[in-house]
Amino acid sequence: MPAAGGAAQKVVELSFTAGRDGLFVASKALAKLADMAGGLTVSVRAESEQGFDMNKLQSGVLEPLKEANLIQ
Repeated sequence: MPAAGGAAQKVVELSFTAGRDGLFVASKALAKLADMAGGLTVSVRAESEQGFDMNKLQSGVLEPLKEANLIQ
């Protein structure tokens, strides 16, 4: 979509807070954006008042991301 003044928009920055359902919706939109851009840089922040269960965090979050070569 051309930016004001007729120049092509070259950078898209988004920030949002989402729960589980919102992430499913966002994943489709972000996949389309990744196709248009050739990739995305993703930053994630999560907070838990009770603290995170380290076993669940490791096996359910970190290991799958490492196996997909998304994080080290």
